[in-house]
Amino acid sequence: MPSELELKLDATPEKLNKIRELSFPGAESQSDWETQHLGNVYYDTAHYKLREMDIGMRIRQIGDNYLQNVKSSGKIIGGLHQQNEDEVTLESNQLDISKITEPYLQILVEEAQEEDGEFQPIFNTDFERSQCLLTFSDGTEIEVALDAGTITTDKDTVQVCEVELELKSGSAEYIFAIGRYLIKDFDLKLSNASKARRGYALRRDLATKFNSMQVNDFSQGVESEKAFEQICFSALRHWQFYELFLDKENAHSAILEMYRALIYIQHMYMVFGVLIPRQATQDLRNNWNWLAGAMRPIVDAAKHQRYLNRYLKQKADWDLVEHQTAKIKSEVVDAINEFKALLATQRYNLMMLNMSEWLYFKEWRGFIPEKEQDKLKTPIIEFARIQLDHMLKDLKRDLGPKVSLEYKDYFKLIAKIRRALDTGLFFGGLFDSQKRQAYRQPWVEILDGIRELQMNNYIFELQLETHDRQETEEWLEKRNLPVLDAIAATRKSAFKSNPYWG
Repeated sequence: MPSELELKLDATPEKLNKIRELSFPGAESQSDWETQHLGNVYYDTAHYKLREMDIGMRIRQIGDNYLQNVKSSGKIIGGLHQQNEDEVTLESNQLDISKITEPYLQILVEEAQEEDGEFQPIFNTDFERSQCLLTFSDGTEIEVALDAGTITTDKDTVQVCEVELELKSGSAEYIFAIGRYLIKDFDLKLSNASKARRGYALRRDLATKFNSMQVNDFSQGVESEKAFEQICFSALRHWQFYELFLDKENAHSAILEMYRALIYIQHMYMVFGVLIPRQATQDLRNNWNWLAGAMRPIVDAAKHQRYLNRYLKQKADWDLVEHQTAKIKSEVVDAINEFKALLATQRYNLMMLNMSEWLYFKEWRGFIPEKEQDKLKTPIIEFARIQLDHMLKDLKRDLGPKVSLEYKDYFKLIAKIRRALDTGLFFGGLFDSQKRQAYRQPWVEILDGIRELQMNNYIFELQLETHDRQETEEWLEKRNLPVLDAIAATRKSAFKSNPYWG
């Protein structure tokens, strides 16, 4: 199936004009700019079946010519778009799915029509495109496209202003080099949202689709390296999905989901550390830690507000809750704005571009001696069982039924339990789903119990400001006792269960 490789960057009209005057460094030749008007009509069924399948279908008009294009979602990481597509010429502007040449895409499109009826126009894109072709000394050709126009539904319109770099032939190294140059010298920002996604976002009758981290699904025989890549892509996809919600009312919730993806990525580096050397992920881990530091105040604010909400449902000190809630709201607004500004920096955009390059070229291989690279081909089922066994031994050492723990001791174990749960998501698709979920449930309950202890401790600290210490300590002990008993009982139950990967 033909696949296109593109890098998309957001720009402004002024920056597009400057780029149009540019002689691109490193190019052996650069064609003259050619400008044409492109009108596109995107199609879907009444209930957006194609969107559900992550497929985009459009008819593009260029002068008197019509092109029908169908694309699958593919991979979008750090502005780099890898998509499978089918494109055919039409005699008119009437959709004709019988002309789709790629069997896989044709089957999916036909299924959508059979399940949900005929296709209909849902939004338009209308823009001017200026194009030139760059040729490099090794024969690599990259098309540069500057797009300026609009995306329109029957009720709303948004502006489009972006740069697209498409690899026509040759080495992808040049796409990353040009992208890096445009970020550094023109302060462009990577774009993870295609025109199709932005068009769908304008549809008022289309409910927002939210994602959650899911079990990775791959066969037991897949190579460990490929499984690592798939897990990495799933985390980055989650991060980038919610990045597009930062200008909406639910920005706070979006940042929490992005943080969830960040923790997942950090756990992935740790679990795969015996396969992918730590030196290979050093720069990436440093950058993710930088982002985590900026997100921490927002995450803490959400956690504290959750504690207050739970406390409010019980016999709560209303004045304490009201005062603390107002304080949290004030602090979180500033923290969100600071985080959004951080994502507009060159450092962040270069970080994400470097991540794309690292994945595309599998740069970790350069840190593994050639004689050891065969371990990358180890079937994932073997690697998974070893890692799950290792995880269980760690948990038994720190949380086994015979280990005595005070309530604050549990706080230090949260990261380890979360990493264990994420390890289950990494590899859970390899095993029986019901057994995995049954084995996982006690650990989810233990984590919930620890969060209850954290809430009690948070309220305890707040109450100390206005209440007698002895009285407050008695309150805390009374609150913690049943929670600690429940956690202890669940720990015993968890370690009695037979591992689902055995």
